[in-house]
Amino acid sequence: MSTIFSQVEFSNDSIPKNAAKSSIGYFDLFAGGAFGYVDGFAGGGSINAMYANVLFGFGYVMDNKQGGLEYVEEGTNLNYYKHYRLDSFPITVGFYRPFGGMSLSASAGLSVLFYSEYVDVNTFSIFKSNATEIYSKTTLGFPYEFNLKFFSKKGGTDFGYGLKLFGNFGKYNYVGLGLVLGLGNYK
Repeated sequence: MSTIFSQVEFSNDSIPKNAAKSSIGYFDLFAGGAFGYVDGFAGGGSINAMYANVLFGFGYVMDNKQGGLEYVEEGTNLNYYKHYRLDSFPITVGFYRPFGGMSLSASAGLSVLFYSEYVDVNTFSIFKSNATEIYSKTTLGFPYEFNLKFFSKKGGTDFGYGLKLFGNFGKYNYVGLGLVLGLGNYK
């Protein structure tokens, strides 16, 4: 009985070494506007890291609409204002391409969304009052984002700024555009 196997000697010297290659990881914050189920101010942040040429991200997106006067209670001076809010926690996977002093990235994934409606009495701002939550719903969504960033190296850490196009497909759809600021290693 004969066995046919080929044994090739493998050594660590045959693996190409690239000591100059650095890892990519950064944190960013953004603010802008969003349109869709909730139209209004949007903001958030994310932590991103690249592994094996794949960009992984975890973030938070808040979309808030300051509602107008909903109704006035007859015979009193009570005005009721309604506010709408979406909180999203996306986990994304995508690609990242740096070139020159800028980078492009695109990613998509899965998110948990929390939709809430609030009512305020005699005030327009949800931030200056005790708003009462009158409705809430939790659902899944499919987030996406596209980033164009410019960056400059300052003492080993890159400072980045640029534009972010972001959105979500699902029960509570939205799309937004914001300015983004970031800190980390972009190259």
